[in-house]
Order: sequence, then structure tokens, then C-alpha cells
Amino acid sequence: MTDRATEQAPSDALPIVDGLKQPLERISEEKFGAAATLLEEIRHVPGVQQVLDHVRPRLVKVRPQRKPNLQRLFYRPLEDLMTDGAVSPGSGLLPRRLPATLWRYLLEAGDVEPRKRLEAALRRTKIGDEVGQMAIARRLWPWAADALAALAAEPVAVMRALGSEAGFIEELKLIQTLCRVAEAVETLRAALPARPIPSLSDAQMGLVRRIVTESAGTDPDKVYALVLTVMVRMARPMEFLHSFMGLTLGLAAADRSRVFDRLAPLVVGEVSDRARQLETVRREDLVGMADHARALIHGLDAAERVLRNDPDTRRHLHEARKTAEAAVARLVDDAAAQLRTAVALGAEAPVAALVDCENSILALRKCQTFAGRVGLDRLVDGTLGKLVADVRRRIEALFDKVGGRTGTLLDRGAAMLELYWAVRMTELASSPDAADRLRREGLSLID
Repeated sequence: MTDRATEQAPSDALPIVDGLKQPLERISEEKFGAAATLLEEIRHVPGVQQVLDHVRPRLVKVRPQRKPNLQRLFYRPLEDLMTDGAVSPGSGLLPRRLPATLWRYLLEAGDVEPRKRLEAALRRTKIGDEVGQMAIARRLWPWAADALAALAAEPVAVMRALGSEAGFIEELKLIQTLCRVAEAVETLRAALPARPIPSLSDAQMGLVRRIVTESAGTDPDKVYALVLTVMVRMARPMEFLHSFMGLTLGLAAADRSRVFDRLAPLVVGEVSDRARQLETVRREDLVGMADHARALIHGLDAAERVLRNDPDTRRHLHEARKTAEAAVARLVDDAAAQLRTAVALGAEAPVAALVDCENSILALRKCQTFAGRVGLDRLVDGTLGKLVADVRRRIEALFDKVGGRTGTLLDRGAAMLELYWAVRMTELASSPDAADRLRREGLSLID
């Protein structure tokens, strides 16, 4: 899990960052490249990585191809897991400095003659010659895997080679495994959509299962490396993992359980990131808060179905659910306050207040789809029900005025405006049928 909790953006940064997605798609290539470079330097800020993932297809096209070298080829199967931010050992992610450290070790301790032959072959390969580069990479990866396997078998040598990265021994073994299954990683990358992947179809899930089982066999380390590579490419890794659990992987039950336990830190990290993003949403952005809360809760549901054994994991998931519960409760309180103001003013409210009112209702309706998962369904339903009842009382007072029952006649134009407001509120908070009944009742009195 990353330590980005210690590097959070200000509370108003997330919506600003998220709002960059569309402008970045429209600006010139020169400005786009400069903006992308700046964003990559602050990718630890919540929301920035999602923006980079969103514009990655254009980024790949805009950036010029670079002269290949062995180090870049070595990095290819690791790229999806590499991060510039600080990560904790066992998180499933690779701090970028670790592959760099291991590459220096390979240059110093690896078999020199094979490497020189690969370097010579690569010098003869043209920029953009993907076929030629891949032919060399297929010879490089086993060479690197053998050297790293020999290193991993010598604890003293590992400590000396990793130095300040000595805590990342499991990541060293992961890199060695990724070099063993590098061709499968390339196959997966070519077969799947660009990152981030919203979801996979049944056919795509079947393809992933086939590639994993054919490439990893019954080796749990290889299965873990390949599943992890796909997970980090998903927009919702927790939901992917839950779906993937139902597939047959050819592993013994104990090995299968260990694979999913090893994936737990990545899931917990994703949950923690979503919880932090929820906390950074501006309080007045009720719709955004509802969207983030829904994403977090749906992810938690998937994670809890998958990861039930580890006490620390259960504790992290419980804390994240409490965060979601508090956010939804705060949202309902804020929405209820705005709705009280809206009912008091009715159609005479300023346009900004009317917009805020509709956004409050929209946020509450979004919350209806998941509030039961945090025990707040009655609170959400009650708030919307009270709004409908308050609007009904206000419009009944209007009907009394229109009918002359109060001794005060109301201008027809003002009555129509008030009726339209009440119909709109009822449609948003209840249903189109209820709104239509109110509309017909009102028109029969006004006309």
C-alpha cells in the first residue's frame, strides 16, 4: 500500500484535477505533452494518476519513439507495476528505483557475453522495429530471470545488492517471476483495452484465464504475477478480483488461497485511496461525494467477498466502510439543509439555489442505490420522503389560494410557476408518475 496518505492534496484539489481530463483532450500536442510531464511529476496527488490513465492513449501517440536499449526492454513486463511514489514492501507495486537497482546489479554481476551480444543486436535494430526489439527481449528476459533467481537464493548477496531497498526481497522475486512470464504479460497487454480498463467482457475474462493457465501452469508465483498485472490495469481492481475468483486456474486450493491473500495489500491500497479521495471531495459537491461513496462501497462489497481471512485486511476494510458511512451521513445532513431552504422559498428561489436543490436531490437518489450497504437507507429514504411531503403541503396551500378558499386569489402566472416547481421537485425526489398526477391536479384547478 502506498503512503500517499501522508501526501494528500488540499480538500479542493480533487475536483480541479479531475476537471483536467476533458481540457487535456482538446489542447495542442505541444501543450498536452508539457501538461502530461507536469502531471507525471505529481502523480502521487489523489486523482492525478486517474487523469494520466484517461489521456494515456493520446500520450502514447504524441510522445516520440525513443532509441531502444536493454534497460527499457528489461522494464517492459514491470511497467504496469512501477510507480514513482513511495510504496510499502508487500504492496504488489514496485518503486521505480528497485528495478533500476536490479538493472545495475545485472550489469555488474550478470553473465557479460550474452549481454554484449544482445546489446550488439539491439544497436542494429531501428527505432520503431517492434518485432526486432521483441526478438531481443525474449532472449534478455530469461537471462535476467536466471541472474535474479541466483541472487534471490543468496540472502547475504541480496542484502548487499539491494542496499537501502533490502526490505523489498519479495518484490525482487516478483520481478524475477515477471521476467519468466514476460511474453504472457505482453500478450495480455496487447489483447486487453488501454488502461484503465472499465470492465472486462466474459470473452475477455476467458482470454485472461486461458493466458494465465497456459503461461503459469500450476505455479502460484506466476499466477500471482499475471493476475496482479491485470488487476493494476483495471479501473476497479476489487471488482475484477471478485469476478476472477470464480474462474478455474488449475491451482490447488491452498495455493489458490495464498495467491488471493498476496493480492490483499493491493486491494487494501485501492480501498484506502478511494477512501482518501472521498474525504477530499468538497463538501458542497454533493453529487461528487455520492459518486465517490458509491465507488468505495461497491469496491468494499467486492473486497469483503474475496478477502475474509486476514484480520488486518478486515480491519482496513471496516475502517473504509466507516469512512463511507460518515460521508453519506454528512451528505444527507447537508442535502436536507439545502432542501429545507428550497421548500421555504419555492419557485421564488434564486437560480443558484434551485440548481443546488436539484443537485442535492440527485445526490440523494444516487445514495439510494447503496445506502443500505452502510445502514443509512432509512435516513436517505426519509429525507427524500420528507421533501415530497413538504412540497405537497406547500402546493396544497397554493391550491387553496387558487380556489379562493383562503380569501386570497393568486395570479395565474405565479401559480403556474409554483406548480412547475412542485412538479419538478416531485419528479426528481419521487417518480414521474407522482409528478404527473400532481401536474394534472394543479392544472385542473388553475385552468
